[in-house]
Amino acid sequence: MLVNYVLVLANTGIRVGEARGLKWSDLKEIPAPNGSNQSPILVLHVKGKTGAREVVAATLEVKEYFKRILELRKTELERLGEELSIEDYVFCNRDGTAIGSFKKSFGALLKYAGVETDRNGNKRTIYSLRHTYATNLLESGVHQFILAKNMGTSTAMLERHYGHTSNVASAAELTKGSRVNGDGQVRALEWL
Repeated sequence: MLVNYVLVLANTGIRVGEARGLKWSDLKEIPAPNGSNQSPILVLHVKGKTGAREVVAATLEVKEYFKRILELRKTELERLGEELSIEDYVFCNRDGTAIGSFKKSFGALLKYAGVETDRNGNKRTIYSLRHTYATNLLESGVHQFILAKNMGTSTAMLERHYGHTSNVASAAELTKGSRVNGDGQVRALEWL
């Protein structure tokens, strides 16, 4: 459960409280953009700090993480002679109540992996997964406005916390006027 929880948060950017209240009925698929051979896109309806919103999962693999959680839960319920309801919590205890916190388990996982702190010495927390999500999408070129809307935050907040990623993400835009050699490579250091 913990591994799939980590993968879901790192690939959706949802907050811990939003994950806590997530029910199976909050998951839906929408068709891929016209002309695309891509699988349907997973959308999560979350409720939390900034109200309700639809969150588009960053990768198609997020469906697989939810499928693994579903299989774990169905196996658990079969042993109890019960069936799953779409109104059940996704991240739940054996008795069906929402898991309050993965904090201790997450800390133990980080310790086991030897990655309790980031490269600046800051302690990693579950909220770090939201930062990972934002950084990855900004660095891949997702527009700040679109990302902020999906995350339920403001562009000002993204700029404050992730301004360091914006130049890398904007490399193509920032080099539009650069001269290009015959290989299609930008000549960054012609003088060497």
